[in-house]
Amino acid sequence: MIKLVFAAIFNFLIVLSATAQQSQKQAKVCKGILLTRLTALKSPEGNEKDTSKILYVYNDSKDSLFVYKIAAGLLSEATAYSLTANGNSLYLRGKSILNGADNIELLKITFSDAEHTMFVNEQDKYWLYPEFYAQVKQQVGIKHSIIDFFDLLDDYLEDYAINDIYPVLLSTNGKRWNKNLQQSKITTGRSQSDLKDTWNYKYQYSRLGKLQSVKGTSAEETHFSKKISYLRPNLLEMAIYRNTEDRQIVSRKVSYNPLTLNLLKLTDRVEVTGKNTETLINATISRKVIAKLKSLQMSQSEVIRLVGLYK
Repeated sequence: MIKLVFAAIFNFLIVLSATAQQSQKQAKVCKGILLTRLTALKSPEGNEKDTSKILYVYNDSKDSLFVYKIAAGLLSEATAYSLTANGNSLYLRGKSILNGADNIELLKITFSDAEHTMFVNEQDKYWLYPEFYAQVKQQVGIKHSIIDFFDLLDDYLEDYAINDIYPVLLSTNGKRWNKNLQQSKITTGRSQSDLKDTWNYKYQYSRLGKLQSVKGTSAEETHFSKKISYLRPNLLEMAIYRNTEDRQIVSRKVSYNPLTLNLLKLTDRVEVTGKNTETLINATISRKVIAKLKSLQMSQSEVIRLVGLYK
């Protein structure tokens, strides 16, 4: 009889423990970051002002990131990103939530421990300093953190057709301008032909190990450059240049407070070659953290209602 009682109590404790673990899993919440982007545009066609919002929602493991873009009070775009492993490779996939499209395999990521390198789509190669490589291998390779991956590829996201991601506002990484990358070599396709361009990126650091400049060039031209000025502990400025196939040249000035992580100011001077036109775009992007959300995926009405709470 005593054995039966103990057995019953033991089974009850097992059920109670399983129920508690299930409740903890169900109690897990997602986190959100809401960006408000105020834009003023000056062009030969006239002047415009616009306000839009971007909502980032990610889970605790950070292997999934949903990006909602709200314009004119409506949900205009919604993309779900996921980072998963298959064998020795990682795959970054994206899916449009609005039209229910199939997953698009954006990038394939592999690592080489011997060379401390990361490969993207097998052709693009990133040489990392050993200490930083170990961090990336842990956070991206093992934990599958999309946020850390986007943070690493901050200067390259546009080349991979990943839009509306602002890593300096999405991530709280205070070491992003430390001695992380040594160099890289990437290949980009051209939009109006089958030709491809290969760019070699070089990184320069100060004696204190702070990133000073990045430059991506071929034998003939410069595709990308960035210079960083550390003016004060609470003020960092960047001058960024990007040449897209000699069709469009963007000269960007950025100011950013690395202490508060809540405001980004951009000034873009956009030149369209062949048309001799120049457009000036001033943008101020503010950031608010949303501590608890129930789900990664939300309906349009849920997104609009949530955004309306943070005016």
